[in-house]
Order: sequence, then structure tokens, then C-alpha cells
Amino acid sequence: MNESTSGKLDTTRRQFPDLPQAITSFGAAVLGDRLYIYGGHHGQPHHYSQAGQSGILWRLNLKKRTQWEQVSIGPKLTGLAMVAHGEMLYRLGGFTAHNTVDKDQDLWSVADFARFDPQKGKWESLPPMPQPRSSFDACVAGDTLYVVGGWALQGDQETEWHGTAWLVDLSQQPICWKPLPNPPFQRRALSVGALDGRIHVIGGMQPSGEATTGTAVFDVAEGRWSEGADLPGDAMEGFGSACFPVAGRLYVSTISGKLLRLGDDAKTWQQVRDLPSSRFFHRMLPIGGDRLIFLGGASMKTGKFAEVDVVEPSD
Repeated sequence: MNESTSGKLDTTRRQFPDLPQAITSFGAAVLGDRLYIYGGHHGQPHHYSQAGQSGILWRLNLKKRTQWEQVSIGPKLTGLAMVAHGEMLYRLGGFTAHNTVDKDQDLWSVADFARFDPQKGKWESLPPMPQPRSSFDACVAGDTLYVVGGWALQGDQETEWHGTAWLVDLSQQPICWKPLPNPPFQRRALSVGALDGRIHVIGGMQPSGEATTGTAVFDVAEGRWSEGADLPGDAMEGFGSACFPVAGRLYVSTISGKLLRLGDDAKTWQQVRDLPSSRFFHRMLPIGGDRLIFLGGASMKTGKFAEVDVVEPSD
């Protein structure tokens, strides 16, 4: 990490308060000038329990940046997704632990789909996803919400890896889930981002237990899948990444602390910079201009993060 990057790190960590808890595998979204986080795992590493999961929706005013505010409480969930559209937040899936901390894990994925109205301060249940799903990702393109990847945890029953993807038009009433053509892969712990009419699916873990740097692209207009450009580096670079478009470019942050940008030809990834922290199972979001904020996640060396990093992805 060079001196200029170190200086930015010190400045941004003074400007943004730490998360209320160090968490992984949570949902996050920016709505207007407010940043929201929901759920996640803050308990013992590699052991999930009721006590180690969060069901709190927290909010930070990006203009004042003084402290996180508890907005509401919902179901305790890990491995969920959350997106913003219009004036609403949408929460999808995840898994809940039915066991206490001293018992064997009993984990169940859910199909929950809910909408939060900041004006009312309440969650509203919506038609659930067609399948219980956790360790997946979601993104919004226009008025359409896309859900890709993941699996269904079913207690002591065999876990089901999903080979399906779904969309829902958030502008239509009633809300109705519709299938995409089946993806040519099964992956969890991936990330998803939308850019120029294409849904990019980044990396993940495969049923074989091997991580992958492979990517896939769904062309919305053509309604078909194709292979995308592999991420550079070893297979773990694709595990637990975060993806989001900023200023017309698609960015991915990886487990080794690299910030990558999809090339103009969409055939290569370029490393833009090293990040202040190496994280996975985190969230990366744009916050005004072309700045990116990095929330939560963990490092294999230091554990979970409560610290917040903000960088400019420019070269």
C-alpha cells in the first residue's frame, strides 16, 4: 500500500463511523443520501447460530456521517441480498439458524421477499421467490430485479444447488416472478452487477467445492447467456467478491484486496488499484460521484471487519 493510499485510508476512516457490529454475508444498499445494511453473521467463525445472526436494519446519513441508526428489526438472516429501487428497499432470501450456539447447526434458506418504506419505517411482505435461496446475489437494471446463483440449505437434508435464475418487474402490480433461461452454471458466493443491458455474474463456489474466476453474462435484449472474461489470479479471487457499476464502468473487489474494472472490450479485467483492506463476503457500493464504500466482510488473517473504507476507483 503506497503512502497516498494510506493517507486516504486514514482520512476516510475518520469520516465514516465503524459498523455497529463486524459482520459478513449481509445486505446493503444506498437509497438517496442514506446507506442501509441488514442482517449478516457476527458470531463465531464457521459456526452459525441464532445468537450470531442479525435481523437489524441500520441506516447511516451520508451527509452527516455521525452514527448508525437502528431503523427496524426483522428476521435474522445471513447470505441475503438487498437492493434499492425508486424510494424503496427490497430484501431477498438468506438463511436462518434454528439452533442455539451450543447445538449443531440447523440452517434453513428462505424464499422471503420484502419491501421497506423509509417513510413508514416498516417491512411489507411481497410474493416470495419461487425457491428458498441463500449465498446468492441480486441487482437491479431499470425497473427489473434479477436474482442469480445460490443454494437452498435444508437442515440435515441434502443442500440443493440452484441452476435457475429469476426476474421481477418492480414497476408492475401485482409483482410476479418470471424465470430467466437457466444459467449454464451452478454457483454460490458470487456477485452480480448490471451494465449496459447485461447482467454480469462474477465467480463463486461450485458444487465440486472449488472456487472459480469464471464469469457469465446474460444479455437482457437477446435473452441468452454467454461466457464472460475470467478474473485474473487464482481461483479464490472469485470467492465472496463484490460487484457494482460506477460512472458507466463495472468494478469488482476480490479477496486479495484488488479493485478490478471490466475493460472497454468486455474481454479483460484491469486492476485499478490495491484496496486498503482485503475483504470477502463484504459489500461495495457507490456513494456519490465515483467513490466506492467498502463495508463489512472478513479477512482470513484478521477476521471480520467493522471498519469502513472509501476509495476513488480512478487510476
